[in-house]
Amino acid sequence: MQKSLIIGLLSSLILVVFALKNNVNVQLDFIIGKPINGSLSLILLITIIIGVLVGLLISFPSIKKLKKTIHNNKAEITKLKNILDEYKKETSHKQPLPQEENTEENNDTENIDL
Repeated sequence: MQKSLIIGLLSSLILVVFALKNNVNVQLDFIIGKPINGSLSLILLITIIIGVLVGLLISFPSIKKLKKTIHNNKAEITKLKNILDEYKKETSHKQPLPQEENTEENNDTENIDL
């Protein structure tokens, strides 16, 4: 399972237990307007949802910038792969360099010459 799904399920479970334990009416007083009466767990749930939405809105520009960077990097990788493929085609038509024969034989002949 994905880590985020497990974390979400555990968070939901903790929130339900918290709501069951804290079913007390509280008064929420804003600077402007009348005070609001409601369940402590409901007010906290609404506050958490608002916090998550604000966090997503704030992080959206950086997410968009990272996606653009990923797209540019993928385009650069494709370009470099094409250049590498062209280079491989060019070098495959050339004659390969002769490789030395068995190195042990070369070492034996050198020892004899000494």
